[in-house]
Amino acid sequence: MTNLIGVDLGGTNIKTALVSKTGKILKNYETATGKTTNEIINNIISAINKVKEGKIWGIGIGSPGPIDHKKGTITKPVNLPFRNVKLKNIIQNKFKVKTFLDNDANCFALAEATFGQGKKYENVIGITLGTGVGGGLVINKKIFHGRNNAAELGHITINHKGSKSKCKNHGCIETHIAARGITKLFDKKAEPKQVCELAKQGNKKAKKTFEEMGSYLGIGIVNIMYAFDPDIIVLGGKISNAQKIFSKSMNREIKTRYFSKPCPIKKSKLKEPGVLGAAALNFN
Repeated sequence: MTNLIGVDLGGTNIKTALVSKTGKILKNYETATGKTTNEIINNIISAINKVKEGKIWGIGIGSPGPIDHKKGTITKPVNLPFRNVKLKNIIQNKFKVKTFLDNDANCFALAEATFGQGKKYENVIGITLGTGVGGGLVINKKIFHGRNNAAELGHITINHKGSKSKCKNHGCIETHIAARGITKLFDKKAEPKQVCELAKQGNKKAKKTFEEMGSYLGIGIVNIMYAFDPDIIVLGGKISNAQKIFSKSMNREIKTRYFSKPCPIKKSKLKEPGVLGAAALNFN
């Protein structure tokens, strides 16, 4: 029986897994990403070798963007020292196995559409809430890329007079609901996890922070619903763990601003959606 290998390449860690075609993780491994281009590539190869077992049907890699998925090239990510690195070809030539490369948020959405909350639906949107905000759109189990970078949902403008984002836009949803936005709303020295814990303990300022964050997220989701009208939206990333705190204000905004019945909004239940989605690129 042939299996898949999924690689979740992050700015801090590399996660790899041997995955069955039904989405079961058979073996996994995690290591530090590294600092230089060559070190990171060598670490990816080593991590794949750690889980490689038997005949491999294909390898999939999820990476921070921007990337060129057609060429299999990582162009200029913020948190990696890669500049136009042809990672797909490097890995494919090394292991002599067909290899795919895509944006990590697309991989999250694909994991949910293939194995997770969206597997019974045709049109699935995934939103990752973490250091930044990522997005992916999957239609009939296929990632929709547009020309190349569709569903960059974190850069939707929800406040045109808002603060400047790293993408040079003003008032991106990312600046309001990602890690930087939460710390700015609460205290520039606090981590989102700390703010979440305080909110759970009843801290008024922390609760207000997540209520405001939820309102901004709700506005962003309404824009997404008007544009795509998906069957389901799935939230992932570390900040999604605070959903019970921000969901009330999020749903209030959606109910107020959306003219029809909104689609379900669910939190991811997959333990490792990054590697599962990367592995599922072989079906795409």
